[in-house]
Amino acid sequence: TLPRNTSTVPLALRETNPRTTHQYNVAPHRITMMMSTRLWHLCAALLILAAAVSAQTDPSADPSCPDAGAESHVGCEDPIKGGTPFDLWELARSWTPGFCASGGKKTCAKQECGVTAMVPALTLHGMWPSFSKPVAAANSAAAAANAAAAAAVVTEAATATARRALRDVSVSLITGAAAANAPGGACFWPQDCTQPGWWPASSPWTYDATLLPAGAEFETLAPAWYSDGLGAHEWPKHGTCAAWADAAGANHGLDQAGYYSSMFALAKKEGTPKPLLDAMGTAVPLADLQAMFGGAKRVALGCTPKCELVQVLTCYAQGKGTAGDPAGPGARADCPCTGVRDSHYDNSCAELHACAEVKVLSPAQSGCGAAP
Repeated sequence: TLPRNTSTVPLALRETNPRTTHQYNVAPHRITMMMSTRLWHLCAALLILAAAVSAQTDPSADPSCPDAGAESHVGCEDPIKGGTPFDLWELARSWTPGFCASGGKKTCAKQECGVTAMVPALTLHGMWPSFSKPVAAANSAAAAANAAAAAAVVTEAATATARRALRDVSVSLITGAAAANAPGGACFWPQDCTQPGWWPASSPWTYDATLLPAGAEFETLAPAWYSDGLGAHEWPKHGTCAAWADAAGANHGLDQAGYYSSMFALAKKEGTPKPLLDAMGTAVPLADLQAMFGGAKRVALGCTPKCELVQVLTCYAQGKGTAGDPAGPGARADCPCTGVRDSHYDNSCAELHACAEVKVLSPAQSGCGAAP
């Protein structure tokens, strides 16, 4: 497959032939040659026109991110301590019927995918610290500590799985040293962070489900957190990094209760757009679906290979952890091309599956026929 910006027309066909005029008084074999040459040029012109039309109608074409959905990325363990503080939050929410359909019997077996439990709305997957620009893996404390592991090979399949894979997939941890060998040789998000110096002794560092907000409203907003134990994965991998607001670990980030409070408040504030609810059971042009969330720069959309919507990801600025600029998700921001919109996982509707239209499944279309 050629890169997106590469024409499908060979260079020889794109070059202008200076011999574009011929005399009429020529031998028959010359006439045959002239006709062949002109036919050749006509075919070339048609190929060029077809390529231009294809580029204009390509559903994934985004001038600001020509490689949208085309890359695989990895995170590194504990890259903030003595390295680079994160400056971006990503709010990941699932279109529940699409998620339930994405894994067949395995996802249908989850409690949130039961016939009477399935919520036809965007429900909380997680809130992830990230970098607006990837940082060098060499900045990661884990990379320095594990220099001997630098020969580890991260295959394309492994990096695709590692990028916050679908919730039911068991993900192997990738060290900073291994990330150095990943495509781009960079760290795109922090994970599995160590405890910062400011952390209060009274706050548990290990996952504590009792700190989740209580009530039916929150259970509907994040069914996987309450019924399927998603938090036991999300807090250690992503939540621990929310505790860091600076490289020294001195400025206050979010403790576990604060992380949950901020995440649930943001998910509640964003809600589910009415046009998305109205589209349930139908297919929506990709551009129209992106427009529901502010346009191609403001959202990344995850799809199954059948172009069924699974996940919606939006981005927010991170505070500095000071009195005037507290840590936590702030103003809505463009999602960066590198690391988010170019991601195979985050933005697969746009490129990996090249979806001209995206199906917004209803619970009845999920294929989950009975509650577990």
